[in-house]
Amino acid sequence: MSHAKLISTQGVYLEAQIEVNDHLYYVYDEFSLYDIESKINSLFDFEWTIELSDDESWDEIFANNAKQKYGLEHIGGWRYRAFGRIVAVHPVVVDCLILQVEDVISSSDECLIGEWVGFTISRLGCYGI
Repeated sequence: MSHAKLISTQGVYLEAQIEVNDHLYYVYDEFSLYDIESKINSLFDFEWTIELSDDESWDEIFANNAKQKYGLEHIGGWRYRAFGRIVAVHPVVVDCLILQVEDVISSSDECLIGEWVGFTISRLGCYGI
């Protein structure tokens, strides 16, 4: 569970801006369903929701982080380039510092643990808890 500060929202299922650990993120608003919108500039507990791009090959995912970066880079809207390191397999879990992403690729090969990857998040969202 994480904590965020709601900066703005265009409404349910639209773009919102939140602040997490002093960084701004543009996200798909799944939290206004629960009247979080009335708490602009207040903190709330949330969980990330992630939709991955499905047009990247295995080779691209492994080649996209040669600089061994962690984190997210905003592309536009709620799209991000995610960078991190594989920390588990079966399912594969990638630690991107601010969040952990499952099932970027499918494998049970433990030799992948520690490998650096880069991939696209086509929709970064969150919901209040």
